[in-house]
Amino acid sequence: MVIAIVALLIGLLLPVLSRSREAGRAAVCGSNLRQLVLAGTTYATDHREFFVPAAEDVFVGFGGRQRWHGVRQSPGTANPDPFDPALGPLRDYLGVAGRVKLCPSFDDAVTDSAAAFEVGTGGYGYNQAYVGGRYDLFGATPQAAATTARTDQLRTPTDTLLFADAAFLGPGTSVIEYSFAEPPFRQSSPGPPSTSRPVPSTHFRHDQTSAQVAWGDGHVDRRTLSLSTTAALETRRLGWFTDNNDAYDLD
Repeated sequence: MVIAIVALLIGLLLPVLSRSREAGRAAVCGSNLRQLVLAGTTYATDHREFFVPAAEDVFVGFGGRQRWHGVRQSPGTANPDPFDPALGPLRDYLGVAGRVKLCPSFDDAVTDSAAAFEVGTGGYGYNQAYVGGRYDLFGATPQAAATTARTDQLRTPTDTLLFADAAFLGPGTSVIEYSFAEPPFRQSSPGPPSTSRPVPSTHFRHDQTSAQVAWGDGHVDRRTLSLSTTAALETRRLGWFTDNNDAYDLD
């Protein structure tokens, strides 16, 4: 009888403990994202109000050498070098370690293979299409990658995504770190976005249903997965919380 009661109590407590643990992880993740926004806006203050480039040489070689979170010595194709956060443009704004802190809920990420060459993002993606690059002005070109938005161009900072929980397809059912928070529609030419979709990279890892998003004014909130493109992506909890680019563009 006593054993049955203990088993019942354990059964009741486990979901509570699990939710409590995830709430703690989400709090740490939110703090990481706020630190990223602060680092990005402080960088802009020191660089004539221009945000940090997401990947200024992404069209050079195999994805280039520069990322917002680090630099690699050689792009390669078979075994690309990992990005070194100690050389990244935000290193002076991210505390003693000079690197992005890892989201504690990103525990299924592959971090020890060539497939995970973008290790160092902390599990967060940056708004490359409109903030860390200007694909809306120059399309998918080197000029777009090398040009960033200014802080005064975020017309409604409270509604402009800067960073979000992010990941990409990994081996098996895993995910790997990925640099960018891709919008629902490609911004591959100047003007309005196209009607084609990129592979989604927002990672709804919290409680397996929600992603945390950091906005231009510094606040962080949680959004729920509402759209994916394939069963494999949905299984990995990769998708979008919206079906348009309004949360990403500068308007």
